[in-house]
Amino acid sequence: MTIQTAGMPPPPWAIPALQWLLVQLVTGLTVALAPAHSPARPIAAVAVVALAASVQQHAIQQAFAGIRVGGPIVAMCWVNVLNAFDLLLLSRASHDAQVAWEAKKTREKTAHRSLFHRVVWGVNTMFNYRRIDTPWQIDQLPPFDAADAAYVPSRLRYVGLAAVKVVFALVAVQMFTVEADEMYVADSVAMLPTDVRTVLLPGWGEGAARRLLVQGLFTVSFGVICRAAILAGYSSYAMLVVALGFYEPVEWPPIAGSLTEAWTLRRLWSRSWHQIFRQTVVSNGNFIASTLGIPPSSAWACYIRLAFAFAVSGLVHLGMDLAFGVPLGQSGAMYFFMLQAVGIIVENAFQYVFRDMVSKMSPGWRRALGYMWVVAFLLWTTPVWLNPLVHQLHRDGVQAFSPFLCFGSGSWVL
Repeated sequence: MTIQTAGMPPPPWAIPALQWLLVQLVTGLTVALAPAHSPARPIAAVAVVALAASVQQHAIQQAFAGIRVGGPIVAMCWVNVLNAFDLLLLSRASHDAQVAWEAKKTREKTAHRSLFHRVVWGVNTMFNYRRIDTPWQIDQLPPFDAADAAYVPSRLRYVGLAAVKVVFALVAVQMFTVEADEMYVADSVAMLPTDVRTVLLPGWGEGAARRLLVQGLFTVSFGVICRAAILAGYSSYAMLVVALGFYEPVEWPPIAGSLTEAWTLRRLWSRSWHQIFRQTVVSNGNFIASTLGIPPSSAWACYIRLAFAFAVSGLVHLGMDLAFGVPLGQSGAMYFFMLQAVGIIVENAFQYVFRDMVSKMSPGWRRALGYMWVVAFLLWTTPVWLNPLVHQLHRDGVQAFSPFLCFGSGSWVL
């Protein structure tokens, strides 16, 4: 029997995958080749939106129907649209501006660069979300050494430290996860409510103390694993590309600041956590505020940026929840991230109303009370996102966050 291959249709994922890549290429090439105020830029922005809409339609209806990977693909596609808006129309990043900035910084005339170099720079800039080593670099970029902001390690030292971070992060992930069939895991999972009202306003009846203990242990493990997974992924890639000489160490600074800096919610999310999408959400948030006629320096503009940033984060992590199998209606990602915005607003209001009392406290007391506030708020809000995820992972029979922390047995909990 002759197998006919001619005329066979492409696999269903091929078209949205190509369109997803085109979102990046259209943006990167336009940034590399078009002047800052070229009419090609708004045309490219429209094309990027059309491509993203097509990706969403194909991903949901055809290519990834019923497949979990569709959620994060669509979510990240729209994040890259916002990133494109910033590069093309808001920051108006261009190769000419990059060259001028480098010449000013080094006080040397930059040599002529080939077309290939411009294209590589443009595509790289598309994925350089923090705009590292460019005129548009974000503020609050974590330094290599808090005591010396100008310090940059040698290539060998950078690779060695990155390897150590990867090892420690992977060990942490292994220690704070547990198999679904481990003794006491099913009983622990059964204690976790998934209804939003019940999670945020738990009752105080019989067994409440034990439920709160189990909930808190799950939450701590979840936080450790999230931090470790981000660190392992970033450090692994950074170690590889720096070791191979594709990038310099200065181009791959730490992914996040120290958790010791997180004595307020604002500092937690603006310093201690990763800032990958900071430029994207801040620039687009400012654009929304300016469209509404709100000055960018006003408090209202700040709140718009805040709400927009956490809404985007919620949508991205909603896509991640879908990838883990959590049904759309059960995901608590949007609740969690929007609650962070509310928490920061409450925090700002408290600091303003009680500013005289706060100013009289010693720095040590302010930090101690701040740490307690941040921990308490996260222990309260994280379960609304975490619990549906834990239930889904347990139903799937895969490793999940341990309610026993890094201890193997759960008898001490239950």
